[in-house]
Amino acid sequence: MTLVRINEVVEAYGLSSRTLRYYEEKGLIWSRHPGNKAQRYYDTAALERLRQIVVLRKLQIPLKDMSVIFESESTTSLIQAFVNKLETLEVEITALSELRRLVNDFLNKMIKSGIKKISAIPLLYEETEKRLASAETTISYENLSKISRESLRLHDIRIIRLPISRMLTTRLKTGQMEELSAEIMQSLNGLTPAPGLRNCFLRKEENGEWLMFIQIPNGYDNNSPYMDETFPGGLYAITNAYFEDMDERTQMLKDWIAKSEDFQLDADEAGTLQRVEMIEEIMPWDLAAKLGKYQQDIFVPIKLRER
Repeated sequence: MTLVRINEVVEAYGLSSRTLRYYEEKGLIWSRHPGNKAQRYYDTAALERLRQIVVLRKLQIPLKDMSVIFESESTTSLIQAFVNKLETLEVEITALSELRRLVNDFLNKMIKSGIKKISAIPLLYEETEKRLASAETTISYENLSKISRESLRLHDIRIIRLPISRMLTTRLKTGQMEELSAEIMQSLNGLTPAPGLRNCFLRKEENGEWLMFIQIPNGYDNNSPYMDETFPGGLYAITNAYFEDMDERTQMLKDWIAKSEDFQLDADEAGTLQRVEMIEEIMPWDLAAKLGKYQQDIFVPIKLRER
């Protein structure tokens, strides 16, 4: 039986090891530990399932639908998932087409009327309401606004500066890494990691594993078995995503940075990042566990673009 290491799978599919673990938690794929090895290995059947998942995710099929699809022996569930997606896309396309037409009409009216003052912008709102009230369409102004916000979701990006601080990690002083666990940190006296407080992060290591680290006071006497280190802080571009969309959203954030007039990746001439990418859980852990959904902020290190 051919087995492939998790590091090779991560590189081949452009997924993070956390995403693979998440798929396993959802029962979509499986892994093996031959000879009681610590690393995960995937057999041919698991890789074929992963390929199917990747394709379905590119088509924006939700994971909850995939569970039903894979459990069914017929194509009925798959067909229904595609039908549902097509219906959603049709609504979005129709609404965005209407929005485009409204903006185009308003632009033409401005040009023809010779409007040159920004105070005329409220006319667009009035014109939109009139158009939707009189048009033979099922699209309400509320729905159009919702679709419009959805089309701008890529711009939900924040720029923050994190301070230099001391961090305790889940890497043992022996050099080994512990399995990710908030309970590990909470078991240490005086440390209270919590989602969204900017004091507990996860970062991807060179071997594909994820390291958790939590802020500690500069005078903290580290008698624990875990290593501590200095976090360099600095500027970060941030967006948020649920676990299943994390890899795609990370790439979208990097694409936004590449097009930004003000910022660029904090990387050297060879393209190597000078600081690490990381994530922070932002949904309360008890709620995430109950719902089976995990949401996090994605941090990509940036610097001001050279003029």
